[in-house]
Formats: sequence, C-alpha cells, structure tokens
Amino acid sequence: MSSNDRYNLQKNSDLETLESFKILISNIKSLKDKTWGCPWQKIQSHKSLIPFLHEESNELIDAIYEKKADNICEELGDLLLQVMLHAEIGYEKKEFELNDVIKNLNKKIINRHPYIFKKKEKVSLEKSQQIWEKIKNTEKEKPHMESSISKNLNIKIKNLPPMVGTDQITNVVKEYGFKWESTDQIFEKLEEEINELKEAIKSNNDSEITNEFGDIYFTLLNLSNFLKINPESALQKTNKKFLDRFSIIEHHAGDNIKKQTPKEFQRLWQIAKRKLKGKILKSK
Repeated sequence: MSSNDRYNLQKNSDLETLESFKILISNIKSLKDKTWGCPWQKIQSHKSLIPFLHEESNELIDAIYEKKADNICEELGDLLLQVMLHAEIGYEKKEFELNDVIKNLNKKIINRHPYIFKKKEKVSLEKSQQIWEKIKNTEKEKPHMESSISKNLNIKIKNLPPMVGTDQITNVVKEYGFKWESTDQIFEKLEEEINELKEAIKSNNDSEITNEFGDIYFTLLNLSNFLKINPESALQKTNKKFLDRFSIIEHHAGDNIKKQTPKEFQRLWQIAKRKLKGKILKSK
C-alpha cells in the first residue's frame, strides 16, 4: 500500500470519527433534554456521577489486564460517556462546555511536548519526562506555589484517591532526602506499626485502631513504591488468586460449604493452594 493510500484511509477514518462524534454530542443533549430527556440523567451532578466514574475506570482497567480488545473498546466508550455527561453538566451550569475541555486538552498536549509541536527534536524517555514535569509545574501560577512542601502536597492530593495520594507524597518527599534506604528499614517500620495496631486493639480504642491501620497501609504503599510495584495490579492478581482457590474449595465442599468449620476451611485451603501450584508448574 502506498503512502497516499494510507493517508487517504486515515483521512476517511478521521472524517467518519468526526461524524460519529457529532452524533454522540447530539445523543448526550437528548439524554439531558429538560423536557424529553432521561429522568435519571437529568438529575445527575458532577458529584453524583463520581461512583460511576470510579466504576467505569475500574472496569476499563480490568479489561486491559484481561487483554480483551472488545472489552477495552466497550469500556473506553463507557468512560467517554462519563466525560461527555460531565461536560454537558458544566454547560448547563454555565461553568464550561465540551469545546473548552477539548481546547484545554489540545493546549496542554502542545505545550507539554515542545520537541514535537514547536521544534522537531528526538529526545530520550527520561528527557521527555523532565520536560513534561517542568512545564506542568510552571503552566499555572498559583498562590500556593511558594508555600511549604506539606501545604503544596495537601492541595495536590486533596481530591485524589488515597492510594494515589500516598504515592504522590512518597515521590515528592524523597526528592528532599526523606526516603527509605532499604527494604529492611521499611520492614522494621512495618513491624513497629503492626505492634502499635495490636496495642490499639487491646485498648479497644476505635480511633487509634483506625489511625494505626492507616499507618500500616501507608507503610505498605511505601514498600510497593520502593520495589516499583503497582499496588493495585498486585492486589488485583491476589483477588483473582483468592477466587481461584475458593472455587476449588467450593468444588470440594459442594452444598455443605456453609457447614465447614474454620479448621476444615484451612484444610481445604491448603488443598486449593497445592492444586493451583501444580497447574502453574505444569503450564511452565
């Protein structure tokens, strides 16, 4: 296929995409129409849609891990629906509209990649990340930019999921020398926090129990950061492993699963572990 043929195919695909996007915009406006729109859609707000944004994001992540292209395509559409609904709500409230979202994104893409859009220049991955971070930090002059590190971080993580917030904190403070030197250090800290949680449980102090559990979780996330492990990915694999083992337990126990004692469950659990380990070894 010649370069002209490829160009024409791409151009036709882009034009078709633009037509589909126009239809999508029209469909969203129909959903939100004050007279004939969907009753559920009409009452939604930025805040009320947050749980669905989380749900759709997680379903997309699952599809990516499962490497199923059809599912990824479908979940991307569901996520795009969330973006479109938020844009339409912004338009209704006279805060912003879809065009503003797209214009701001285009501006950000162009501004943060000068080696592509301003002067064609090949750069390394490390250099590209340095440029991106530097431009990102200077794009918006905010009053808090000259305040303390902790105040900046508080603002930065305010609306982030807690797990992401911990990662942000860890990455920033280690630039100032506040970092772990080895996994042994982290394990010592983890042991200290576990002992403090045990003491809090003994004292039956709910507030302290919550605080100490949070300290353990924070330390574990620091360990994942140090080891360069994605904690969500690791937990997702463990969830699957648990359910695979539980499936074997269900098969063994049958209709009597609710009648199993804790000791019997432990026995079945060991059977499930051995069976799955055997399957892994055979697959290798």
